[in-house]
Amino acid sequence: MKKIILLVSILFVIRVAATAQEQSVFTHYQVNPVLLNPAAAGFSGSHEIFANFKNQWVGFPGASNTYALSYHGPVAKTFGLGATIYKEDIASLNRLRAVINYAFRYKVDKLKFGFGFTTEYSQWSIDNDVLGNSLYDSGDETIEKGIDGINSFDASIGLHGLYNDKTYIGIAFPNIIMARLDGSRGPDIDELNDGGYYMFNVRHKIDVAEGVQIEPALLLRKVRNVPFMADLSLRGLFMDERLVGGLTYRTGPGESLIVLIGTKQQQFSFYYSFDVSFQNFQTYNNGAHELTVGFRIPAKDRSSVQEGTIEQLMK
Repeated sequence: MKKIILLVSILFVIRVAATAQEQSVFTHYQVNPVLLNPAAAGFSGSHEIFANFKNQWVGFPGASNTYALSYHGPVAKTFGLGATIYKEDIASLNRLRAVINYAFRYKVDKLKFGFGFTTEYSQWSIDNDVLGNSLYDSGDETIEKGIDGINSFDASIGLHGLYNDKTYIGIAFPNIIMARLDGSRGPDIDELNDGGYYMFNVRHKIDVAEGVQIEPALLLRKVRNVPFMADLSLRGLFMDERLVGGLTYRTGPGESLIVLIGTKQQQFSFYYSFDVSFQNFQTYNNGAHELTVGFRIPAKDRSSVQEGTIEQLMK
């Protein structure tokens, strides 16, 4: 079994080396929208810290683990800043990402809107113990580069808006610029995103009763080296979000049903979700678990979203 896992890892590394990086797939993007859209940095008007952990294919040898630690908040009236560190492990393959988000945000009457971009450093690497395995072919240039680490640069842009604090719409374009930092080239490494890769998200809160809201949502996702995916979600928000529950149906190659439960207590928040796949591979694992812990610090009034008319903002 270990040899099979190693072989899969090696093939995956070759794929990565030839086609550049993909985006991490998280379920808790509604809790922390910076995971999807750089324009969300500082948009809430508070300083927010999130720790996220996702364990996929639980119980299967070499299962995927993803960790994320992020901060974002307003640093000026119209400017938000964020930073996120990602670490991903699958079998013998490791990935480290360092992302900085920059966002500009405004308010016109009931509409809050913003745009932003990210700069990202990414490194793929393979564990040294691969060299001692019988499946390793001595002198394989791609594997040996993976041992040293394959470094790259990436950038993305995003737009989003919130109307009347109830209707949210956002779109992000990942992989706008992609380049190897060692100067080497590979198929489609140094190319611009012509709009073929995107993440589009829309959701709307509906008041049902005092302290009770429901929030239907849709996410359309097309990113590099991953087939098209769509999330259809419905969340229930109770007692000012002191209790949150929801269901998500994910289409595409990762077709699954996701159950979410969480709570927000003053400055702290906690969310947990469990994924059950409809694919045959589900018989070999125990699904996926995702945890998010958040901490919120209110910002000073001077950091609130800039208000004015469109004419004033254009001057």
